[in-house]
Amino acid sequence: MNAAAAGAAVLLLFVIAFTAAATGMFTSSGGDTTCVLAAPADIRSGAVAELDEEQRGNATLIIQTALQLGLPARAAVIAVATALQESGLRNLPHGHLDSLGLFQQRPSQGWGTPEQILDPAYASRSFYKRLVTVRRWEQLPLTKAAQAVQRSATPNAYARWEALAQQVVDTFTGSCVPVIPGEQVAAVIAYAYAQLGKPYRWGAEGPAAFDCSGLTMRAFQAAGITIPRVAADQWRHGSRIPAGQEQPGDLAFFRMEQDGPGHVGIVIGNGQMIHAPNSREVVKIALYERADLVGFTRPIASEAR
Repeated sequence: MNAAAAGAAVLLLFVIAFTAAATGMFTSSGGDTTCVLAAPADIRSGAVAELDEEQRGNATLIIQTALQLGLPARAAVIAVATALQESGLRNLPHGHLDSLGLFQQRPSQGWGTPEQILDPAYASRSFYKRLVTVRRWEQLPLTKAAQAVQRSATPNAYARWEALAQQVVDTFTGSCVPVIPGEQVAAVIAYAYAQLGKPYRWGAEGPAAFDCSGLTMRAFQAAGITIPRVAADQWRHGSRIPAGQEQPGDLAFFRMEQDGPGHVGIVIGNGQMIHAPNSREVVKIALYERADLVGFTRPIASEAR
């Protein structure tokens, strides 16, 4: 058995065992996320403590709906920030003209009946369904992504809520563990192993050479999972994984720059990753515990979108 096949087999056994141990957790309809959201009543500290019980309950529902649809955390951040601006995270039975509910959606603009819009679960699903039709929504600034869905008269107002929305999502999903199906993780790792020794070239996406994010993008494509092209966008795309909870197949990010991390590699276990370092080196295995480590993400399987 070659190194790629051995790595794939080990990864498949690991993920099957991990998933079996996750009983009792929330499972998304796409089958790729197991999660226990923090109970709203348990959130008493930090910026999230600014929210009252009603607001925390609505935030939980918005976040859980994103998970059920197989969407990354970025979608939930956009939705929570939008609801904070539009309704203060309250299910309002009134608003400007015929606007209603958490997102102040309007029956006259095709969002549904008043009864449907006042169902927070329906309103959240409707928001996400329109969001994912926006081209490159994951890479857009929050204000532009929210505006593309809402068509607000004051689009820049969404920006003031981004930090709080990010904190809310991070807090409520603190025990959330997205799980990519084992055969897809194995495919990611097998592809990365097969590229060992190939040269680095900036902007290259294979097959003869790679830069760091070209390698990670192609590895996930080999598993049927679409992720953005550059490291900074890949960082925003995936679900954040706390240090110490990273698993093979996760992405490790390094060197925070103006727009996000400037380097990325694929975790393969035992503190190691496969990455395309720089023009002086080839694709290789290296340790990821180093001073410029930013954090980890776990891309969501594209089939769940």
